[in-house]
Amino acid sequence: MLLTIGELARRTGLPVRTIRYWSEVGVVPEATRSAGGHRLYDAAGVARLELVATLRELGFGHAEVRRVLDRESTVAEVAATHVAALDTQIATLRLRRAVLSAIAAGDREEPGNMDRLNRMARLSAQERQQMIEDFAARACAGLGVGPELRDRLRGDVHRLPDDPTQEQLEAWLELSELVSDPGFQQLARRAVQQSAVTRGTDPEPGPGTGPGTGPQPDRHSRFAESLERTVGAALREGVAPDSPRAAAVVDRLLGAGSGPERRAAVRARVGGVLEAGLDGRLERYRQLLAVLQDQQPPTSRAAVYTWLVEALDSAEAAPRR
Repeated sequence: MLLTIGELARRTGLPVRTIRYWSEVGVVPEATRSAGGHRLYDAAGVARLELVATLRELGFGHAEVRRVLDRESTVAEVAATHVAALDTQIATLRLRRAVLSAIAAGDREEPGNMDRLNRMARLSAQERQQMIEDFAARACAGLGVGPELRDRLRGDVHRLPDDPTQEQLEAWLELSELVSDPGFQQLARRAVQQSAVTRGTDPEPGPGTGPGTGPQPDRHSRFAESLERTVGAALREGVAPDSPRAAAVVDRLLGAGSGPERRAAVRARVGGVLEAGLDGRLERYRQLLAVLQDQQPPTSRAAVYTWLVEALDSAEAAPRR
């Protein structure tokens, strides 16, 4: 049975002008014409038109619909492309929601802050990654650091999860502001330089982001992780630095057979860091990374260093008591 364009419109619910357009571009060709010159469509035309309507409802563009119907692309291939595009749109909308939430909270009322937040919310995934690449490059440029440190600074730890929580979105926005700040970039550079200066020596804590360089490029990150496992755990458990349990914690950290020289070197290093002062931005940087990775925030580095200094001093004074 042949249908006129009006009958086809009533059957499919599509406007006559839409059907006429798809017919004129050859996507839904007419089967024949009536004696009066009106377009007539057969069952194949109805089926193609219904497929066109479905693809358009799914968001397919005209060119994509044409490729599918001409069998240049499969529906699955075009759908996969749209899934990727929708994922990007969803991520962008989530970021914008985080921006609006931050503004609604009233803690970023200054016009400059709101403009910066909105610009970051509109960054593409490629632009967000480039921002991290730039941060790593500025922190490491000319310092002769190993590839592991550079890779760590520009790696997945800075990336927003595919399905982030509101807390992770807000953490990413704050982290983006932080790594884009020239002042923090210089601070990170000094921390990286400090790690580079101490390469090749016994593992010692430093005020930086963790990783070390040289023959054992991960020595500083390993020591930082060990600090969190031992001293950080002791702090959370309420272990006093002058208690017998504290001595066992120090033994686990430095090794039960560590000699006085090594302990004195670590004491001097940690004490020097505390005297120089720890920048709160580095502490916040580590906390934000932990939120992004859905990990427990690290114990305050200042608290860890203070506990370790007091424990080492207590252990040294113990034989004289």
